[in-house]
Amino acid sequence: MLVKDFITKEIPVLKISDTVKFALSVMDDLKLRHLPLVTGGNYRCLVSEKDLLEMPDLLAAVGEPVLFAPSVRENGHLHEIIARMARYHLCLLPVVSAEGRYLGSVTGDKLIHALAGLCNAEASGSVIVLEVLPQDYMLSDIARIVENNNAHIMNLFSAMDEGSSGLLAITIKIDLEDATPVIRSFERFNYKVLYHFMEAGMVDEVLQRRMNELLYYMNM
Repeated sequence: MLVKDFITKEIPVLKISDTVKFALSVMDDLKLRHLPLVTGGNYRCLVSEKDLLEMPDLLAAVGEPVLFAPSVRENGHLHEIIARMARYHLCLLPVVSAEGRYLGSVTGDKLIHALAGLCNAEASGSVIVLEVLPQDYMLSDIARIVENNNAHIMNLFSAMDEGSSGLLAITIKIDLEDATPVIRSFERFNYKVLYHFMEAGMVDEVLQRRMNELLYYMNM
């Protein structure tokens, strides 16, 4: 999951001599809010649609309207891209060499595709969200409970509650379409299950089977 695995060179770059009108038209065509400005192969800054729209003369040269130059190195990790694009609300992030040479960009579309792969989003399974105190969070315990039910963790994310509770939300994807046994095990070990998401119809089918079993024994 290195940055270099997600670089695209298809995004056009701006030159200092390009007009504001031209830059805006390229952004509109590509449905982007940012474009890199490159001089002599070196990355200079990131030009935003907002800054261009504030310029009074559409035929004026872009120049270097704002020296805002977020970037990432090609050997960086995917986490760096996510952090910087989220922090600065970017639709793309330029990738540069150690010498400042422009190598391409990582776009929001590429990032979503990468995250989908990282999360195993398209793989069948179930998602369980637990709520725990930070001091009670032990990955080994969670993995043991899942694996004792003949399941495996496909991915796991943790996030601190942004409110005042100070609790951790642990999101787990497992490779069982019916997560009922795993959920029961978590509850038996005093984990609070906030949410669970299973394959469409799975919950109904499980409940229906149990209802049928109950009716069967009632009629004996």
